[in-house]
Amino acid sequence: MRVQVSINDKTPTRASLAPKGWLSVHLNLSGGDSPEDSPASLYVQAIDYADEPNSVNSIWEIGELRVGDTARVDLLSDGEADPPTRVERSTELSTNLFSNVDQARQLLSAISAFDKELAAIAEHSRPVEPQDEFNKIARAIGSVFVELDRNLIQPTLRRHPELLAEAQEKHLI
Repeated sequence: MRVQVSINDKTPTRASLAPKGWLSVHLNLSGGDSPEDSPASLYVQAIDYADEPNSVNSIWEIGELRVGDTARVDLLSDGEADPPTRVERSTELSTNLFSNVDQARQLLSAISAFDKELAAIAEHSRPVEPQDEFNKIARAIGSVFVELDRNLIQPTLRRHPELLAEAQEKHLI
């Protein structure tokens, strides 16, 4: 996948994503007192998921636009691209957890046990709670699972991708 983006027919920027992931062009507008006072920004973003659970986020900053400017986006066949303005690798995030793989494995086991306990509570409440109450319980438990994934499971697996198969066996991902 590759795109070429330019503003007012100036030198275009080429951005690409060869492996698995997303390539998108973003035009962001912000409200102000008048359109003339509020510039728009244009950039391209590529998110490469080829090395799951890790990812590489690349940004090509194209520039600002004002009223009357023209932005052009061309879809191109695969090929060379300009270097991105910035690159962020999930493996380098300061939020990645557990330098010790045994501690990481212990966390995944604890989350798996907790997951089973909460699922059992939900199942036991289904026949005894009114439907609307059960729905609230199920949503609350689902919210807990989302937060566990976002704050514990994914940061641990980014640091220890060798535990990915184990997390899948435990139905954590």
